[in-house]
Amino acid sequence: MKLWCVAALALLANGADLATTYAATPSLSAEYNALSRYFGLGWPGLIAAKLCGIALAVAGYAYYLRRRAECYPPAGLDCAAFRRHMAGAGSRIAQGFPHLGVKVGYLFAGMQLFIVWAAAENWLLGRGICVPLRRVSETGYHLLQGGVTAWLVMARFYASNYRRYCAGGPAERCAPLRAAASSRQA
Repeated sequence: MKLWCVAALALLANGADLATTYAATPSLSAEYNALSRYFGLGWPGLIAAKLCGIALAVAGYAYYLRRRAECYPPAGLDCAAFRRHMAGAGSRIAQGFPHLGVKVGYLFAGMQLFIVWAAAENWLLGRGICVPLRRVSETGYHLLQGGVTAWLVMARFYASNYRRYCAGGPAERCAPLRAAASSRQA
């Protein structure tokens, strides 16, 4: 079910981005996408890139769903230790690849929110509304958008996987943490 939701989000986000891009600049003269601006690939290049992005998002999220539990550490880690483990701290390259694949898969799916943001921006641009920072540096603005989106996506990745780590698997996995939390509340 989650995979279908991500696929629907990716299709809708990219479709909206193409539609709002067309509404704002049908000739692509004001399009910032490098495929259009620097390589001159036009609409066929943008559509092909969107289809590749959708495929990567769905395949990446499928990998995340299939392999995330394999990356969980042994029972009893607190949130900070869990994050370090999931980040691959101290792991060898062969052991770190599943961690990297799980994170990149989740990130590709989550970055579809960046596409939603871009579609909203295109809609505003089509109505003559421009974010002031965009006038200072188009590249800087897009880097800021991407950075904020990636940070939010990865913050959710670590938080939701820690909750899943504590809730799933052996009941004793986070028992020491629950016991410590209840003793602090008492």
